[in-house]
This record gives sequence, C-alpha cells and structure tokens, in this order.
Amino acid sequence: MATNAWTWANLNNDQLSLLKEAESTLGTDLLLAYQPSDRPTGAEKMAAAAELQVAPLNESQIECLQGLESQLNTVIIAYQQANVGA
Repeated sequence: MATNAWTWANLNNDQLSLLKEAESTLGTDLLLAYQPSDRPTGAEKMAAAAELQVAPLNESQIECLQGLESQLNTVIIAYQQANVGA
C-alpha cells in the first residue's frame, strides 16, 4: 500500500460500531481509520492539529488493531490526547 495521500476511511454503521468498541476495549482516546487516496486531504495533519499523539500499545493491543484493520480494510491509528504543558 504505497501512497503519499490518505483520507478518512468510508465506514458503514456496523464498521463504525466495531471501531468504537475497539476504542473502548483498548482504552485509547481515539481510533482513526484511514484509507489510501489519490488526492491528499490533510486527514493526518488534522490529527496533529488536534494535539493528539500516537497512543502507546502493547503487543496484544497491536494484534487487536491489526485484526480490525484486516476486517475493515483500512489503516487504523490509536491516538491519545497530548499532554499539553508537560
């Protein structure tokens, strides 16, 4: 999947429910699903502007995300709120 452009993944309600369930199970602040795009949308820049940082995950949590990525055919990134002023 070699691409320089990403956009929000187009998910149906069932897929969004799976994503929200995983978000809760993993204890992350936010899971964002991306898919390759022909045109850059700035989706990844929006996450940075929202003061989010990649959440640290253990091996089991990573396996869970990889399974969900396969199921949804997307790339999923786990984020947490950045510690402002830390």
